[in-house]
Amino acid sequence: MDLTYFSQSIARVKAMENKMLDKAKFEALIEAKDFDEAVRMLQDTVYSNYNIRNFEEGLKKALEDLYFEMYKIVPNKSVVDVLAARYDGHNIKTLIKSKFSNFEFEKVLFEIGTVPLDVLKISIKEENFRDINPILRSYIERALEDFKSNKNPQNIDLIIDKGILKYMLSIAEDSKLEYLVKLVKLIIDMTNIKAFVRIKVQERDREFFKKAFIEDGNIDLDHFLNSFNDSLDSFANKIMHTEHFKWVKGGLEEYIKKHDLGSLEKYGDNYIMDFIKNSKFISFGPDPLIAYIIARENEIRLLRIVLTGKKNGVAPDVIRERLRDTYV
Repeated sequence: MDLTYFSQSIARVKAMENKMLDKAKFEALIEAKDFDEAVRMLQDTVYSNYNIRNFEEGLKKALEDLYFEMYKIVPNKSVVDVLAARYDGHNIKTLIKSKFSNFEFEKVLFEIGTVPLDVLKISIKEENFRDINPILRSYIERALEDFKSNKNPQNIDLIIDKGILKYMLSIAEDSKLEYLVKLVKLIIDMTNIKAFVRIKVQERDREFFKKAFIEDGNIDLDHFLNSFNDSLDSFANKIMHTEHFKWVKGGLEEYIKKHDLGSLEKYGDNYIMDFIKNSKFISFGPDPLIAYIIARENEIRLLRIVLTGKKNGVAPDVIRERLRDTYV
């Protein structure tokens, strides 16, 4: 594919990046005297268009608008689809769980994804998946059958998460865009690493990890199984030859000190930010477009952390410790 195909979209995104919140802005928000002042400080940003006083609702709408805008400006739908598929996963898991409970699900569903929300609702309600991608269909059917047999909602997450990553990889491979394939394989590896650590911490067995393991990444199953009886602090050394060594080592060291798995999540998120920052210097290809979507998602996540903290009177140092790196 001629990568100059994306040049006009990249120019649009570069202009949009100038409106993103930088570290100084986040620092000012953290130091705001209270929630009301933090909300006022956002009036000169793109978030003034949203109901930030009710920030869960406002930030959800901002996220949906991000995807609506990117679908308009990106000439190859696959570039947006490969990331939007994660919201299909969220919607599918929510709809399956709500099917078997009295859970009020409407407010937590996203109007983004590769499958229209109305199609998903009807398909899962009626268990008729003729309008669903074959990969997604097979995993939805598997999750429904498993829950009917085992009544374990955790299995819904395991099955659908695996199916979504398979689906994302198929979108990437069909696009013939090397960067998309590399990104999805990176996400698969990170998902497996986090699952491995969680399962070790929970003292679950090898069979459970085999069930959770997602194929098609760059780190194979045997590599994890051969490390299963080792201590967590030695696991990073077992993947020293991979690009994941630095963030895993940092995350595990902090986890061992604090006993908070959020440390691993934070280091993983920061690694993704470092990965996409290389796209700032790319003039052709989908890289800057993917980077902008992930960067804005990260910005929205950070805003939620800050605003939640300010709303609940959390000390600035505690909020600061919870934040990830910014893109700008």
